Amino acid sequence: MNPISFFRLLLEANARMLQRRIVSLRQQSWLMVSVIVTFVAGYWIGAYIVFHIGFVKLAGWPGLGTILLDRMLYLFFAFLFLMLVFSNMIIGYSSLFKSTETQWMLTLPVRHVDVFSWKLAETTILASWAFLFLSAPLMLAYGSARQVGWWFYLKVFLLFLPFIIIPAALGSLVIMVVTRYLRRRVFKWMLFGSGAIALVLAVVLVKPMESARLQEAALDQLLHNSRVALKPVLPSYWVAAGVIAWSERLDWRGTFFFLVLLSNALMATLVCVSASGHIFYSGWSHNQSQGRFQPGLPVFARPITLARIAFLDRVFDFLPGMHSTTRALAIKDIRTFWRDTSQWSQFVIFFGLLGLHVLNMRSIAYDWGNVFWAAFISFLNLGAISMTLATLTTRFVYPQFSLEGKRLWIVGMTPYGLKRVLLQKFWLSSFVSVVITLSLTLISSWMRREPGWLTLLLAATVVLMSFSLCGIAVGTGALFPNFGSGSTANRRDDNPAKIVSGFGGTFCFVLSLAYIILIIGAEALPFYFYLPWVKGPANAYSWAVIGSWVFVSIISLVATSVPMSLALKRVESLEL
Repeated sequence: MNPISFFRLLLEANARMLQRRIVSLRQQSWLMVSVIVTFVAGYWIGAYIVFHIGFVKLAGWPGLGTILLDRMLYLFFAFLFLMLVFSNMIIGYSSLFKSTETQWMLTLPVRHVDVFSWKLAETTILASWAFLFLSAPLMLAYGSARQVGWWFYLKVFLLFLPFIIIPAALGSLVIMVVTRYLRRRVFKWMLFGSGAIALVLAVVLVKPMESARLQEAALDQLLHNSRVALKPVLPSYWVAAGVIAWSERLDWRGTFFFLVLLSNALMATLVCVSASGHIFYSGWSHNQSQGRFQPGLPVFARPITLARIAFLDRVFDFLPGMHSTTRALAIKDIRTFWRDTSQWSQFVIFFGLLGLHVLNMRSIAYDWGNVFWAAFISFLNLGAISMTLATLTTRFVYPQFSLEGKRLWIVGMTPYGLKRVLLQKFWLSSFVSVVITLSLTLISSWMRREPGWLTLLLAATVVLMSFSLCGIAVGTGALFPNFGSGSTANRRDDNPAKIVSGFGGTFCFVLSLAYIILIIGAEALPFYFYLPWVKGPANAYSWAVIGSWVFVSIISLVATSVPMSLALKRVESLEL
């Protein structure tokens, strides 16, 4: 089969599947569809308002407004470029080396390079659609602040197309080389070693700064530390420079950077596709046939004949009162997660970024004489942790029930049934979430020298939010499972990213986001009485704290119990 016929066949098949998905919207609950549409519209409107206010404020600074506005744009695209590279690496690994669809394509009478080319295009779309969705209100607000015409947005969209191709080609090339020449265990320890070194360097190099000095040096530090994003060799510099040039009506300069992006995107694609002809299939075969890692040294290569108990078994042996079935299911889930590189690598990246955020709290030793603004920063930190947790529970916890797939009937036929499976996933995910989020919250509170009462309040909040967000994720995952249907049931692709991308995953994230907004808003509201222009009774703050905590407890209990109760009833009548 020639490449043109192969691509045409796949395009027609995907077009038909897209058409069927659109038609199937009629069978979906209109309430759920309305909630999702409202959430998307609300995000666009809210993000546009926030970005527009920020850009107008920055542009209004005399002398430095334009410089700050442009510098923020350079930083934004530099960060996005780095995230796109990681996203393409993770999704590319799942799509190229773990997908059953790729395995099926490699059995067809087509060239391996054609299979890679199709998967590269698919990875680019899956990894970059969120970038286009999230950056749209930012560009609308930037154009509104610069007072440009409608043609500006069309040019920016065309500028984004070659920009997203470059990180896709780089990420796919890196993951091909790593998969071909490194074993999974070596890659894991290299990644964790690099993370440990980066953590040590961050602790040593990042020094705390008092609030008075921070306010004086904030602008100088921003301009100095952001110089790394002004390197002319970076693709993020080209796209930012093109956007700025077109906003200033410098069409020739914007066109120049567009052509620079386009030529480099074509070159990166050519290099990536050419390299795939030599290492893609051998890397795929190498990945499918990896066995036990042998270091090559005789001393370490000797087989160990003594009976050995795995580390996880030893850990769970210290937990008294745990049923043997629950213990076996928990160990199975942890081992499955650890063996899937695309899963734990995303997990490490998410919490690695959150860890860097917490470490940066050392740079702000805030004066607690101004309780309102100090507490405001603390709740922003709580919002960052909770939003990351909501993203992770949606990405990793929600698809766990669906990932059981065709194996679910085996557990369902046991005397303990699917209820124990559901409860085990809830408790395991909640325990892991509490350990991570509580540790980060306590560390950030200690670094910011928060008073004990606020530290206790934030710690109790993250514990409640961990249970609630896991309850929402596990419950909605069982209410909207994705096992496949009909002829697709036997060839469903066990890809968590595709499971999450459905209506159930989106609905889970919408519920999690609404819950987070309610909780943080309720707990931050009592600090309103610390504003100097607010007059109220002497004990108004204390009563406000008590009332907010009662409200938070009730909402958390409802958010945890309602989805789990509905899910437990759902699995009783689930036909396997």
